[in-house]
Amino acid sequence: MGKKNLIIMLLIFLLLLLTSCSQGNNPKTSGDPQPEPATENPNDKPAEKPADKPEPKPDADEHPDTNPGVKPAEQPDNNSSPNNPSPSSNPYEITKTNYTENNIKINYPQLTKSSDHQKEKTINQLIKKEAIKVLNYYLPDLQDLTLEINYEIKSKSPSLLSIQYTGVGYMNGAAHPNNHYYTTNIDIETGTILKLKDMINIDENFVDNLKQNAKSMKPEHQGILSSIHPSDLLNMLTNADSLDNIGTENQSDTFSYFTSDSLGISIPVSHAEGDHAEFEITYQSIAQNIHSLLFLSLLQQ
Repeated sequence: MGKKNLIIMLLIFLLLLLTSCSQGNNPKTSGDPQPEPATENPNDKPAEKPADKPEPKPDADEHPDTNPGVKPAEQPDNNSSPNNPSPSSNPYEITKTNYTENNIKINYPQLTKSSDHQKEKTINQLIKKEAIKVLNYYLPDLQDLTLEINYEIKSKSPSLLSIQYTGVGYMNGAAHPNNHYYTTNIDIETGTILKLKDMINIDENFVDNLKQNAKSMKPEHQGILSSIHPSDLLNMLTNADSLDNIGTENQSDTFSYFTSDSLGISIPVSHAEGDHAEFEITYQSIAQNIHSLLFLSLLQQ
């Protein structure tokens, strides 16, 4: 009985030994089989990154908003009155300056930003020279004079500049002040002064037409033209647009100016009536008396 138990124990030991050997030859694995690590091939080049697709460019007519929420600055308004065309249609601009001495102040315009600087300089000197000729009324006693003159551009085109001056002058001790009115018309192409007779054929037909069809700029001056004798008015218009003959027999206080559609005429009147009176007549009404090609070019602006 003791031998039998010994044999059984030996058999159990051998069985356990065999089982242990069998497990050593089959290593335990856990979970899913792991992939084999990739081997690096030195001859293989790394995969290139796909090139980015170019973004489409906006059409030339499109203006993408580069700063959302911010309104772009508006361009200057180039719309202008009929008497002052837009800068794109004019080869120059106008700036204001003045002549001052004691109690005298005369404002007058100057050309700027023209392509011909020498011509611009010549015209500017001419404008100043004409503007201060109003002093001829008071020479030589300017030290007792109080004078202020302002200007208005009546027409501004590539070929013609028409300037109107108005103001008041008073000499110490005088009975009343003087209301001044005068004009300067300039041929921009030649840089010279234009007078009414340079633009208009001044004859009896023109005088009659002016007396009948010119419109008064102030109601109180209505009828003044018709009261002037035709020969006197003819002489006034023929000698118009000059401050050079003040104090002589050829003095004329008659002046002309040009607008987009009308010719303006200023004539002297009594101090009670304002010292000067202005009238306008359309270019169409005086077409038969226009003899200047420059005037015709003005009508086409």
